[in-house]
Amino acid sequence: MSRLDAEPARWSPATRQSARNAERFGIPAAGGLRFVDRTSAEPTGNLASAALRWSARLLVVASWASGAIFATYIIAFFGGAAIGDASQRWNGALPGLYDARSPSINLAIGAHFLAGGVLLLLGPIQLIGGVRRAVPWLHRGLGRIYVLSAGMAGLGGLAFIVGRGTIGGVLMDVGFGLYGALTVLCATMAYLRARSGRYERHRVWAIRLFALTIGSWLYRMEYGLWSVLFGGLGRGPGFSGWFDAVMVFFFYAPNLFIAELFIRAGRNGRGVLANGGAVALLLSASIFIVIATWMFTASIWGPRILAPSM
Repeated sequence: MSRLDAEPARWSPATRQSARNAERFGIPAAGGLRFVDRTSAEPTGNLASAALRWSARLLVVASWASGAIFATYIIAFFGGAAIGDASQRWNGALPGLYDARSPSINLAIGAHFLAGGVLLLLGPIQLIGGVRRAVPWLHRGLGRIYVLSAGMAGLGGLAFIVGRGTIGGVLMDVGFGLYGALTVLCATMAYLRARSGRYERHRVWAIRLFALTIGSWLYRMEYGLWSVLFGGLGRGPGFSGWFDAVMVFFFYAPNLFIAELFIRAGRNGRGVLANGGAVALLLSASIFIVIATWMFTASIWGPRILAPSM
């Protein structure tokens, strides 16, 4: 029996039909922006669950704003350098990234960067329920671009690792390689679930994919914040320190954990204590993103967006 069969009899036929259509496409039946699966976001009627939903939305807004700035930086700096036939400048930002002797590998990592910028810009749009409801054709079209970009970013990064290897050696190769493989997996699963009409599962995989795609952006911010707080502690030449070793997995593994909290935000049956802990974690992540974004925009991203030749 459909969930809608149990809804109040006071619903008008038009309202009921609208809700049925929304249920068919995995879209919330009521107005407002929904960033999480409807089945995972049923109101519980208490302050803790409401705080959890809003803290999840705050994290999305903070991530989108920061990701958009970083994506602009990536496209302006790395893309501008390639168009200007000065890709050696890539090495000023990431040593050893560009090698004139390996044009195919340069192309792979260039595609990785370009696709990554697209992912950061489009990801949050795909998680907004209001967009899916009002313009479903836009959601589907951007979704195809998003999935293709995720595949391009993952495969481009993997090609770079296989062809040249990372600056951090075998451990970084493994950590980054797993990251690329998971990105391709989540993109594939999100696409297949949408094609098969399993929209609720599609959205779950899409949220996981978004959590992964922001990893490369968070990687730089986490390193920057660590340097401000602890200097060179745990860092070694060629990324050989213990902190470097942790970071090859830490820049995306916690994201997946937070994504699971995000998916389950407001689920019935969660206790106040569990919701409170999730709220604290989500708010802490939002605060970190805001502070780190300000630091990076002022010192690196902003100047290079305005003057890509730097």
